[in-house]
Amino acid sequence: MLSTVLILVMCALTAIAGVPLILKLVPRNEIYGVRTERALSRDEIWYEVNRFGGWALVAAAAITVLALVIWANTLLRPLWRQFAVFLLPLAIAIATTFWYERQVDSHGKRRRRRRK
Repeated sequence: MLSTVLILVMCALTAIAGVPLILKLVPRNEIYGVRTERALSRDEIWYEVNRFGGWALVAAAAITVLALVIWANTLLRPLWRQFAVFLLPLAIAIATTFWYERQVDSHGKRRRRRRK
């Protein structure tokens, strides 16, 4: 039970960390946010990539909470499984954010692929 509460607190902290990024409250800095060389180069890119990253963090936290609520006393009983269920969506959120960062043009807009 205590392990589930610990994971739920980690989910809450993850979601809370994403909210200022979504609201574009975090200016370019070297501590908090998606700090790639490209994202740090322009405000437009910084805010767009970090907005996406914030939503990805909130979604990862929500997916983890949902999984814990559904399978708390069955499949996810051991702490290591609960921790894995926390890390997997978080890793996907981070990877997706880095993918999205490569899709954003120099004006902070997502590039569209042209169809032939």
